[in-house]
Amino acid sequence: MDYYLSQLKEADIEVYIHALTGVPHLGYGLGFKVDYLRSYARKFSHYRKIIFSDAWDVTFYGTKEDVYSKIPTNRILWAAEKNCYPNPSIAVRVPDSGPWRYANGGLVCGTPQSFIDWADKAEIHPAFNPAIFDQQFLNERLADGSDLCSIDHRTELFFCLYLGYPELDFEKGIPVNTLHGTHPNFLHRNGAWSGDEMFAKYERSLL
Repeated sequence: MDYYLSQLKEADIEVYIHALTGVPHLGYGLGFKVDYLRSYARKFSHYRKIIFSDAWDVTFYGTKEDVYSKIPTNRILWAAEKNCYPNPSIAVRVPDSGPWRYANGGLVCGTPQSFIDWADKAEIHPAFNPAIFDQQFLNERLADGSDLCSIDHRTELFFCLYLGYPELDFEKGIPVNTLHGTHPNFLHRNGAWSGDEMFAKYERSLL
């Protein structure tokens, strides 16, 4: 986490840290996520664009300007991953948008108002259940073709490492998805995926 924070500081990206302690009444499920995104979007409503990020298993590469240009203004954008978690039975119903076709809840970006709008819509959706895992709800919405879940399936901004090492490389310290030719800025070692190969590829790219 210290390394991640130093990377963001070097890129002049402002950071606010909220350490989660204790367990809410319904756990860290969808209800918590909806309330959390809404409340912090309101708290930071004076910003034009914001990113919610896991911290201990994420690293950053690139510039503030590059990140800013990739954040949509008309919706929130979730990270995408190769694994349909936590309910793999949904996978056959999710449209084929490439290897990164399932939602990941660890990284999401948008404008403050987009977050507020999403939270309000999610809360009144017939399938809303505050106790379920957020990714289950998101993947179900992908399967339904709902506008409640838009994912970064080309890994323009976010790259989830779980099962993704064959496509990940670095060019002079900058990550590249060799399948899509994109340069993601945030690398998420989701699923407790090892970062050893990632850091080795990074170091080799600097030689």
